Amino acid sequence: MNSVRDIIKEACCRVNVVPRRQAVPGDIVENAFRLLKGIVAKYNNDNMLSWTQNSIILGNSELIHIFDESDVLKGEHNMYFNSVADLENYHPTDEDFDNDAWAVVKDVPNGYYTVRDNSWQFNEVNEPYSQRFQEMKRYESMQHVQIRDVAKINSLYLVSVSGEPYHEHYKLNFVPHTDFDKYLNTAQSFTYTQKSEGEWLVQLKPIVARQRYRIKLNYNESMEFDIDSDLFIPDNYVELLIVALAHKLALQYPRLDDAQMQRLENEVRVLLDNVRTPKASDRILQREDYFGEGGNMSQMELMSGSYFF
Repeated sequence: MNSVRDIIKEACCRVNVVPRRQAVPGDIVENAFRLLKGIVAKYNNDNMLSWTQNSIILGNSELIHIFDESDVLKGEHNMYFNSVADLENYHPTDEDFDNDAWAVVKDVPNGYYTVRDNSWQFNEVNEPYSQRFQEMKRYESMQHVQIRDVAKINSLYLVSVSGEPYHEHYKLNFVPHTDFDKYLNTAQSFTYTQKSEGEWLVQLKPIVARQRYRIKLNYNESMEFDIDSDLFIPDNYVELLIVALAHKLALQYPRLDDAQMQRLENEVRVLLDNVRTPKASDRILQREDYFGEGGNMSQMELMSGSYFF
């Protein structure tokens, strides 16, 4: 166990920002803490922090909404009901009227409800649809999954519903959101956009969403800590954070000569390489798709037991 203050103190001492027996001034502690947060965020985004990697199995859906504490996609003063009976069981208030609250019902695809005289009034929608109505119906169609601290989405796999061990995982291809519509609806692809801190919208092509598989999401958790936190992380990562922070501090508070700076930069590089090295063997075994003498078959065809000439 190492505390954040211990890491900051050790980094400051190694580059002569403060003597080892002297307390670190408050302004330097504050600056070092900010730098340490940036280092951790960068390394996590670069998949360098193995302990933040996690995975979860989700249901299959064309739109998957991942959220934590915030839910920006829901929209302010928007309400969603499964049936008209559920809507009627909710009695709108004066505050709902003042806030221009809207409600949509899953069983009612062609309109929305607003508040009038403390009751719901139906508003039929004809094309062109309003932006707010489109966004609400899209939100209604999503699979909503609350997952803590999703800092980065790494990959998506199709996995067997039954969970038999002999069923292989099938990796979906990531496509940037701006290019997603260029691909056919039969493409084995997905994309995502980050909507807010810890909130993501994942989109699958229809052919993927119709498959009888679940979705395995591999992601990095965000690493939250404050100045008084204790960090329960592997020792080699503690040393990496100390040296990386020392290098940042040495740039802001020059106390080392050129030779010392070069040695410090080399030490950061070596520690990063040591962290990367174990990942070299962590690779998926790739097999050549093959089907007799007639041609090749895709991995999806291999998994489903079908082949198209």
